[in-house]
Amino acid sequence: MRRWRGLVGALAVTLLAGLGVVATGSGQAAAATVSLRVLNWNVQGGQGTDGVTDFDRIVSVIRQQSPDVVTLQELHDNRAIGGENQWQTLLDAFPGYQAHFARSDDNAFGGSAGNLILSRYPIQERLTALLPQYPADTTAVRRSLGGVRINVGGTDVRIYTTHLSSGVGAEATERRNRQAREVVDRVSSGATMRTPMLLTGDLNVRPDNEIRPWFAAPGWLDGWTQLNPNTGAETVTLPGNGDDARIDYVYATPSFDVTAARTVTTSASDHRPVVVDVAVHEPRLATTGTVLAGAAQNAGWANATAYGDGSVRLRVCDNLADGWGVRAHVSATSGGTRLLTGNDPAFADRCYAFNASPGTASSPVVRVCLYQGTVEKECREVRATAS
Repeated sequence: MRRWRGLVGALAVTLLAGLGVVATGSGQAAAATVSLRVLNWNVQGGQGTDGVTDFDRIVSVIRQQSPDVVTLQELHDNRAIGGENQWQTLLDAFPGYQAHFARSDDNAFGGSAGNLILSRYPIQERLTALLPQYPADTTAVRRSLGGVRINVGGTDVRIYTTHLSSGVGAEATERRNRQAREVVDRVSSGATMRTPMLLTGDLNVRPDNEIRPWFAAPGWLDGWTQLNPNTGAETVTLPGNGDDARIDYVYATPSFDVTAARTVTTSASDHRPVVVDVAVHEPRLATTGTVLAGAAQNAGWANATAYGDGSVRLRVCDNLADGWGVRAHVSATSGGTRLLTGNDPAFADRCYAFNASPGTASSPVVRVCLYQGTVEKECREVRATAS
């Protein structure tokens, strides 16, 4: 089920942040800087690690981070059973924000559960879509995708948030995989991937999971690994489950530069919030393309993005601990002179970005290979396009 609606009452999604206009030498204003701080968090219905449900703690953590957009999972509306409407409680605590509650399903107590987006900025459109169930007669909690569109200084920005099913058995895995495919298909059309968008949520998968390349393939960039290691104690969002328990994500399209990313240590929920700062790249994106690495297309990926001045950014990510790194080359034509080369040597580290100066290429070809030393194998390539 999908529905976009105009701005009415409490809304959905979120966005933006500082808008700055800088005067140029000619006395004309330069393009406004579009920037945003987003906080994503599974709040477990407000229940902390001590078993106590206390939304004051949730509010306090959010307020301390001063986000422009907040995306939350496991929110409950229990008015039907005489209980608290948790998303309204949060909206009351942040009167400068608008809210959209993307209802997923009835919760175990007779109320409803879902995902919430809070935004400082007015929302122009919103989306709620229920995700697939598997098998059809499952009693597992239904999941949803919520989304909104806002306009910031003339720039449309879309924000999406979701919460995929948990579990490690065959049925749970297939259910989560079907949900992930549905999310990727809905939010990743070629034209919109060239625009500023964020996709957040509790995906219930660790960094080496098979669904991660599905998000990378159309061009979604994991905000965390643009600046931080893929695994390690500081990356954990579900404490007590190993140093690779990073299951909460903030993805951005290549129109955004990720300028900061961190987790917040708190006992207000069993998850930790992920806080990511982004800014729309200037000059704006012209063309972009992503190619997956390895014969099975699951070992990593490379994204090449060209901007309006012909500068190019190459992002390279290794996503499989198999002893092979990921190397990418950028050229103006297939088989042409290499203009830019970059490596990501190990799964556990961050992704790496490499930049070429203005005038390099308007629609570059990116070629990705697995490598050990000077040996390259299983190479694949794609051309960056505008649509």
